[in-house]
Amino acid sequence: MDGGQLKIIFPDHLKKCSITENAGLKTHNLKTVLNQILEDSELENQLKSKGKSCYRAYGLGEIEDILLESYKEEWPCIVKTHLLSKSPQELGSNAAAIYLIAYITQHYGTGKETFFRMMKELGIASKDSVIGAIWSTGQSDGQYLGVFNSDGTIRDKHFFQQWFR
Repeated sequence: MDGGQLKIIFPDHLKKCSITENAGLKTHNLKTVLNQILEDSELENQLKSKGKSCYRAYGLGEIEDILLESYKEEWPCIVKTHLLSKSPQELGSNAAAIYLIAYITQHYGTGKETFFRMMKELGIASKDSVIGAIWSTGQSDGQYLGVFNSDGTIRDKHFFQQWFR
């Protein structure tokens, strides 16, 4: 879903949740964690701590049965629908990373350099390693969910409009 020339304004609070909260260092991406579901139906108990963090950040335990009974190709849509049903306070840093990238892209421009600069200027994070992890996780998860293009631009503006309603 391209969205064409649709211009949307991203608020700096997502349903009363500040964009600077939950902007921590996470390295397991959503696709990796979801693919592990096929290997073990009691996923959360088997994941390493970083994987558990991603699992919990998206509230995957609430939709694990749905995911297990569906095709892998349906997972991004299932997760996006789940995200839209949750309050931002119920989501963790992986989901916040997606929103941060979209927010900075919409307000300040695209690209990794812009993201790093604005994360520092906005006081969200100061260490390159933390910003890099947020960028990597948000980009990876956002592309997997189909909300970002590979160049970091927003692909699914409709999703973001629904997310901050």
